[in-house]
Amino acid sequence: MKSSVLALLLLAGLRGCFAQNVASDSTSGKTKKAAAEHFSAPAYHATLRRFTARRLRLAARYRQAATRPARAARLAEARELLLTALDSTIFPAWEGTPWAFYGTSWEPRRGRIACGYFVTTSLHDAGLRLQRTVLAKQTSECIIKNLTSEAHITRYWGVESADFVQQVRALGPGLYVLGLDFHVAFLRVREGGAVQMVHSSYLGPGTVVREAAESSAAIGSKYRVLGKVSDDDAFVRRWLLGEALAVHGATVKE
Repeated sequence: MKSSVLALLLLAGLRGCFAQNVASDSTSGKTKKAAAEHFSAPAYHATLRRFTARRLRLAARYRQAATRPARAARLAEARELLLTALDSTIFPAWEGTPWAFYGTSWEPRRGRIACGYFVTTSLHDAGLRLQRTVLAKQTSECIIKNLTSEAHITRYWGVESADFVQQVRALGPGLYVLGLDFHVAFLRVREGGAVQMVHSSYLGPGTVVREAAESSAAIGSKYRVLGKVSDDDAFVRRWLLGEALAVHGATVKE
């Protein structure tokens, strides 16, 4: 089973576990039951609507800000609001959703989701206006380059996993998107220095997981691309104001 999964990933290259069409498959009874007990789709969407209302109010305050320091203060608030939405609502909701190479689910705990789709869908749920499907099918590096600028991207070749995590920790707290040889994920660095990997994992339980990056079986890679999206004012501003994100450099169109 493991060898067949790796073979698929090798064919994909840096596709970031892209997906196109898949039917919803059933998961193991215990996992599905536990997920259902802790997740309510109506409650999830109601919470997202409340975050949207807060974002819109903050966007109005940003537009009314007359000075650069005032606008910077609103962007700082926006950054915290985005991180709060992901940390408190979106990541926990998706946790436990089964992974599949061709998984395209729009709904937490229903169907299956590929790693690229998990990244784009999480950002979509947070309120970023992006082309979820087109972007999810691109290489992990292309996904990152569409989210943030080169000034916020770092590349690593041949770095051991433990050393890589230590270098990420040194970059400071925030939200990162990580591209690996055959995978794409979020890294969430906390104020205390903990580095968490949040991703739809093809290894281990084969679900969306939040785990310590140091111990993640999926973090090994010869080449890594890391985009610190939370540090990019243009990214945060686009999210705050509801500006559409165009996709550039796409190699997969459909």
